[in-house]
This record gives sequence, C-alpha cells and structure tokens, in this order.
Amino acid sequence: MEFKKNPDLIEKPNHAHYPTCRGRLDAIKNISQQTLFYTLAVSGIMALLSLLAVPLHVVGWIPLMFTLKDTAAFEMGFGFSMVQMLMCLLLSLVALIGCTRYKICTVIVFFVYALMLVFSAFVRLTMFDFVTLIIGGGGVFKSFGALKGYADFKQLRRTEGYPMFSAILTEYDEKKKENPDGFSGDRYHKLLREKLAKERNISQGTDASGIKKKKLMSYAQPVSAETDGFGEMPELTVKSVVRTNTNTSRFKPKGVKEGDFSDSPLKNSQGG
Repeated sequence: MEFKKNPDLIEKPNHAHYPTCRGRLDAIKNISQQTLFYTLAVSGIMALLSLLAVPLHVVGWIPLMFTLKDTAAFEMGFGFSMVQMLMCLLLSLVALIGCTRYKICTVIVFFVYALMLVFSAFVRLTMFDFVTLIIGGGGVFKSFGALKGYADFKQLRRTEGYPMFSAILTEYDEKKKENPDGFSGDRYHKLLREKLAKERNISQGTDASGIKKKKLMSYAQPVSAETDGFGEMPELTVKSVVRTNTNTSRFKPKGVKEGDFSDSPLKNSQGG
C-alpha cells in the first residue's frame, strides 16, 4: 500500500532532513510505547472480568461463536472465560510487536479499540458494557496517531540516514567507504606528516625557486629547516691547548717542612 509522502520527511541536500526525520521517528516510537502500556493495563482488567465469566465486546466475539448460551454476566462457563482471557493476552502481544519495526500492529490495536468503542455504545451484551466503552475510548485516544505514524514510518525506512539520522555517523561511513582502513594507514600517516610539518614550520609545497621539496621519509628523525632534510652533525674544530708559563713560586710552602717528630713534654716528665 502506497501512502502520500510527507513533504517534511523528504530527503534534502547536506543531510538537512535529519533533525526532522529523527524527531518524527521518535514520535512514532512514543505512540507505539504508549499504546503498549495502555493495552497492558486494560488487558489486566479485561482478563479479570474474563475469569468472572463476563462477556466483553471484540475480545469475546470468538468464544461467543462457540457458545450456545445467551450472554449473561457470571454465567458463561469456564471454557469461555479461558478463551476470552487468551484473547486479552493476544491483544497485548500485538501491541508489543507494534513497538518493533512492524508498526502495522499498532494500527491493528487502534482498530480493535475503535470497534470496542462503537459496539459498546450501540450493542448491549451485559451491564459491563460501559467498561469496554471506556476502554475503547481510551485506546482510540492513545493510538490515534498510529495511522499517520505508519505511513510516515514506511517513508522513513526508505529515507537516507535511517534509522539513526545522525550526521556524525553518516560522515564517518562516507569516509570509511573512501578509505577501507578507516582512519589508520595512509590517512593516519598523512595527518601525521601535516602535524609534523606544521610544528617544524616546513612547507609541503614548492619553494620560491619552483623546486619541489622532498617528502619526509621518516617521522622519528630530526629535520633541519635550513637543509630541508635530515639534521646534520655540526663540524667540531679541535684546537691545541696553548701552554703558558706559570709562577711556580705560588705553589711553594712559605716555611721549611719539618721531617722529624718532636717528643711530648709529658713523656719527658714521666721519664724523669
């Protein structure tokens, strides 16, 4: 089934449609989730009434086909109660599937609530019809956006950027296609050469004379800006040491050095 396209979701240059598409996708997801939570709550109420053998509109139609009794509250039998309760759980399961990419299930839940609302208002089963009337009205209110949401979701699935609609991821994927190695390999070395050249103030183009400069072959070697190549050791000039006469008298002791030990005066006094 083809639906009329939403002009707000049409692809635009430079990924300009991403914000709108992302917002619409989140809104559709929110509709499905609200429908699921509401269905889980009301399914519990209808399952309780089913255990009490109370026939309900829509969810009770299938078990009523196999029952010969007239509809009456609390008198429909155990088999009827089990089948109607299973139908309530089945409605919850359909709403759960609607939270996935199968948004048609949320539309089905909407029509179930719409039928429940209409038949509860015009066809009488029991005095509990007002319960299904309220449940149907609330369900229509919660899931009403699923109709337009389903059409927009089908369009979004064919729109460039689905399902993330992220400009960052799209640019990464585009660069990934251009360079299968990602940001490693040649691209990494190119960026590293540009970084080193910027730090060392070396132009990667041609000089004033029009001669093309050499490429850097190694990143670990020092580069000389004057020679535009590898750094060179400066020449060392070794000069002989010039000896000059020194004043040797500066290093002579002022007095005569004594070579004998003098006797202690204590030794002489003890000896006497």
